Order: sequence, then structure tokens, then C-alpha cells
Amino acid sequence: MRGLLYHSGRPATCVVLCHGYSASKHNVDLLAYHLAIEGYVALAIDFQGHKLGASSLPLARAEDLATNAVDAIAFARRQSMVQRIVLGGHSMGAATAIGAALQSPDVAGVIAMCTSLTRERETASAGLAGGLVNRAAYVAGATPADITAAMDRFTERIAELAPRPLLVIAASRDALVAPSAVRQLFDAAAEPKTYELIEATHTDAAERSRFVVVRWLRAMGFEYAHA
Repeated sequence: MRGLLYHSGRPATCVVLCHGYSASKHNVDLLAYHLAIEGYVALAIDFQGHKLGASSLPLARAEDLATNAVDAIAFARRQSMVQRIVLGGHSMGAATAIGAALQSPDVAGVIAMCTSLTRERETASAGLAGGLVNRAAYVAGATPADITAAMDRFTERIAELAPRPLLVIAASRDALVAPSAVRQLFDAAAEPKTYELIEATHTDAAERSRFVVVRWLRAMGFEYAHA
């Protein structure tokens, strides 16, 4: 696992951020940076097999996405300034965050940006499925079909995250994952949960979610370092 840790050195909640398919930690860089400015610790990771990132290993199995995220959680837990851990992600990373949180009791809350309940059975996600195929050359190892199936296995268990708080974010101009598909994911989740629709595309949703993410973290009582 490779990543960037953003912090002030003071005790705070750590938000571990998982990027989307064929991308890298740079996709969530501006969100991570903003979280650090607001007093949180942020850890942005690169998934194995994603060639735009720093990982040199292939993604042997789609389920290893969750393994990568769990490894990142363990790394965050070892940092002396980390008080609690929230796991978040964008698109594929959001589905992975759900799956990894179900494996790790160290996760106190989950943020899911621009992901849907299922992809193989929903026409609303046809654009995303096509996008995975078209960008398959950026990922070494697991196939787009394998990754799609794993994402569905993660998201279909979203109700099991309760009673941990969940933030679900949709982008109003998302051409890959329609807000209606994100809303279906939210509806399948159990309380406590929060839904936010932001003005963004699929690509810039992580960056543009920064204000609602901080607002939610504050509302849920996640500790941050005061200036």
C-alpha cells in the first residue's frame, strides 16, 4: 500500500480516502488537503494495480481492493495522532470503503461518493460499466468485470454498516453514476445516514464534496485539531 498522510501533528480523527477506478490518490488530493487544513488527519492511498499511482504490484483479485483499504486503516491506527478513523471513497473507492468497513471494527464512520447499489443489473450504471472497460489498460490484474462484481458485493451489504454513521454524496452532473442510482444506495442503507447532492461531475466530485464532508464530520462529533 502506498499513500500520502496529511496532518498537523495534533490529535484528530483520520479520514482514509480511496480513489476510483483507473485513478490514483491524486484524485482525492484536494479533499485530503482541505481536511488537513480543517484540523483532521487524512490518508490518501493508491490501490494495487492502478498504474497512475505509486503501487508497483498488480491487483491480483478484485477483493484485494478491500484488503488494501484495511491495510491503510491499520497504518492509520498506528499513528500516534489518530483518535478515530473514518473511511471514505469515490466511485470504486466508495464501494471499497463499504466493503472494508464491514471487515474492520476500527472504522467509526463511512463516506461514499458517487457510487451505486449495483452495476450489473441497473441501466443507470451502464455508463460506469462502459467506462471501466474503456479504461482497463490503466489497471493491471483484475478485469473490469471482476471489479464490478466485487463492488456489487460490497455495496449490497451497505445496511450492515449501522449503527456507524454514513454519508452518501451524489453529483448533480454525474454522467457515469446518476444521482438517482446513488439515492438507491442511500435508501438501502440503515440509519444513521445522511444524503447530500452537490454541484459536480463524476470527475471533480471528491474535490467539490470537501465542504459537506467537513460539515458532516463536525455534526457527527468526529474530533479535529482546533487552531
